[in-house]
Amino acid sequence: MVEFDRPSAAVAGPAVGGSSPPHGALNTRIAIAQVRMHWTLAENLGAIHNAMHVAKREGAAICAFSELAVTGFHREIASLARPEVVAPAIESIQHLSARLKLAVAVGAPTFGEGGAKYITHLLIGDDGVVTAAVSKRGLTDPEATFFARGTSRPLGRLKGLRCTAVICREVGDFSSVTSEVPPGSADLIFVPGALRQDPAMPFADPPAYVDDMRALALATGAYVVQTNWPNALNRPEESTDAGRSGVVSPAGELLFRLPKEASGVGVFNLGERSVAWWPQ
Repeated sequence: MVEFDRPSAAVAGPAVGGSSPPHGALNTRIAIAQVRMHWTLAENLGAIHNAMHVAKREGAAICAFSELAVTGFHREIASLARPEVVAPAIESIQHLSARLKLAVAVGAPTFGEGGAKYITHLLIGDDGVVTAAVSKRGLTDPEATFFARGTSRPLGRLKGLRCTAVICREVGDFSSVTSEVPPGSADLIFVPGALRQDPAMPFADPPAYVDDMRALALATGAYVVQTNWPNALNRPEESTDAGRSGVVSPAGELLFRLPKEASGVGVFNLGERSVAWWPQ
């Protein structure tokens, strides 16, 4: 286990400057499962279960995973995104969630009428019941050739917190997202995805998507918890600068970022700048 602080900060402890957790959420402990993507569903599900056990061991109340964590997001998605394949995996996560009394935010394909497939983030309470299913609306052109667009951005409660998800590049769709999540409506916004430095733009640290996360937090008054894939499979070179999952306070302060290109579980108390990192 390694413990470190947010970038450019040497002081750990409660956040300041308007970034206190929402009422009743002080010291809510959250795990970010920045775990490696695999080609097979069995390997991804094993990594999810393992991360959930780490989260529970370290006292977390909520464990957050990335976009399409169940299947991985790679060229084999067409063979894996089938109801008979995905449903048992989701059920196993729900059962483990209830057994551990651990709420989970996890990405998986979901299915609709006429064979429609969605990139969905499932919010699962600590009783194993899905409290909200948020399907991605801001699809890229390649994604839209296989997946359908979601039609709403519902809220679900996890450990008493009002939660929703803004999936990957949607974080840049500022006007659309903020119209769906008005100020004060959410306590916690998950940003699962594979966000990275844009190679076509001058290098920036932190990269531009962190500014989008800051703007989202300020506009909604919510904590923004990003869970980024630490690797890419279709094009391994895109693993460069992957990971670096981060948390932004309602005041727009970047509290910390996790290591780049590293697989593990980061556990922190909501509103604090320090995080414990458990490599996986």
